[in-house]
Amino acid sequence: MNQGILKKAIVILLLLTVGVFLVHAYWTEIVSVLGESLKMLAETRIRYVILAFLVYLLSVYLFAVRWQQVLSSIGHNLKATDLLPILFGAIFVNNLTPANRTGGEPLRMLWVNKRFGISYTDAFITILFERLVEAIPIILLLFYVLYFVPSLDIKFLPLKNILTLNSTYLFLLASLATGILIWIFRERFTVLLKDIKQNWKKLHKSFIPALLLSSGVWILDIVRLQLIALALNLNLSLHIIASVSILYLLLGLLPITPGGLGIVEGGLISLLLYFGLSLASSGSFVFLERFISFGLSSLIGFLYLFYYGGSEIWKNIKLQ
Repeated sequence: MNQGILKKAIVILLLLTVGVFLVHAYWTEIVSVLGESLKMLAETRIRYVILAFLVYLLSVYLFAVRWQQVLSSIGHNLKATDLLPILFGAIFVNNLTPANRTGGEPLRMLWVNKRFGISYTDAFITILFERLVEAIPIILLLFYVLYFVPSLDIKFLPLKNILTLNSTYLFLLASLATGILIWIFRERFTVLLKDIKQNWKKLHKSFIPALLLSSGVWILDIVRLQLIALALNLNLSLHIIASVSILYLLLGLLPITPGGLGIVEGGLISLLLYFGLSLASSGSFVFLERFISFGLSSLIGFLYLFYYGGSEIWKNIKLQ
């Protein structure tokens, strides 16, 4: 047996063993929480769930409009509705691969090349430009979260003093981590920025529309999460919703499990528990959110991918 497969099998076996042990040890508490969660979900106000799903669809459409604007700035005139199936297909692939928002990018480049004849270079440059512009509202939202998040009391050891980690320290740690990542990948960043610089005269025409649309997408993300909270009769403040939105992005970027399964849910539930929600409320909120952003989006993406010859596209992506 291949050593890599053997290692993965051992890790999976260990995780299953730990999971079985935890379920056995906390079975009574698990049954109680599941009962509360099912009761909450049974009383869900469906109209808010439907509205949250419609807001999600609108945000994906804004992504399509943003890409259409960037493509048009370098001479490719397409309709946003032409790009919508590609984006949903990319979401489906993202949900099957580790590191959210990276697995679907090769699909976008391949699909737009095969269907519309856009070169891989142009597709890559426009996607990269989108990501750089989108970083602006993300950073602003991160600053908002770091400013309003309450102090964290962390006990490193049971008998040691408590270290209070406030928002200033969080900001400094985030800045340090960003600087380290930029230094590690400095050669790659240099190449990418060079590509952007060479095409800036064309791309800068779409900077303002791309920035406004990116900001609109993140505003819609906040609205969608708030609608999910309303569906469960949860009163969540803006900074809690913003924290969930940012943490969702950060956890989804971790290249650990497909679509962040398990990692995203565990992280979001832990965050909501920290903000004072019960385990049943936190679990119900995350379940509805993932039902929309992971479940329904994957279904739509799969249908689009299947309709447009998904098996061939998928094979090409795996080969590349």
